[in-house]
Amino acid sequence: MIRHIVVWKLKPEGIAAFDLIEKTLMAQKIPGLLRTEVGRNFTQNRRAVDFALVMDFESREALAAYHKHPAHLKTRAIVDPLAADHWIADYEVTTD
Repeated sequence: MIRHIVVWKLKPEGIAAFDLIEKTLMAQKIPGLLRTEVGRNFTQNRRAVDFALVMDFESREALAAYHKHPAHLKTRAIVDPLAADHWIADYEVTTD
């Protein structure tokens, strides 16, 4: 399984539109996507981000397909203009 984590620092208008961002991210239904979680950060310090997205995919191929999927591109069209910056981590998760 592949875990995809994205954290965002939002522009002021993005912070005001967080409910829209969360709804948009949670609505993605893409083949190979197993789980989606969105969380708003409550920590306030100079290194804090505003929110995180955690997604689990069946495989690296499913993650690669997600990046090209029309639902993901539609989501990016909504979220990207509201973001000041973002960071991504992808890694394999082993299950016992």
